[in-house]
Amino acid sequence: MSGTDTAFPITLTDGTTTRTREATPADLGPIQALHRRCSLGSRALRYHAGKSQLSSAGWRQLSDPGRGTTLVTTTAQRTDRIIAMTNVMRTDQQGVGELAVLVEDAWQSKGLGTALAAHAAEVARRAGHHTLTAAVAAGNAPMLHVLESLDAPPARATGPVLDIQIPL
Repeated sequence: MSGTDTAFPITLTDGTTTRTREATPADLGPIQALHRRCSLGSRALRYHAGKSQLSSAGWRQLSDPGRGTTLVTTTAQRTDRIIAMTNVMRTDQQGVGELAVLVEDAWQSKGLGTALAAHAAEVARRAGHHTLTAAVAAGNAPMLHVLESLDAPPARATGPVLDIQIPL
């Protein structure tokens, strides 16, 4: 799935149109640029560590279709600049996919994360998953709100990271 012809369109709350497509190995450079534009706080919430970029090896894992699906999002006008990355990766549990989303700081609070999570749930269903899991920092209110939009059960803080199970 590449190019804008097969991309999934999302219109943000400010009217901007985005395009989401499956990632390819060639997206590493734009993905690294996305990571550099994200604040340390955003990267820490996504990875539970302050990674400055994704390594080539890490990207090979995320862009390997055998491990799951990684989606990249651009604006409709700038398809060479990735503004978000969404992962639905296989886990060691049959039918359970792991969801993670990284949205560039400048594009947060515009409905993109919520729309990407809903699209990721559909991608997970098509891949045969019956459950999505997400490891979310207990203080990551925006992501907890996104997961609530997927009808995630209420999370209880039992530590710094919540393991949230979302039935599909």
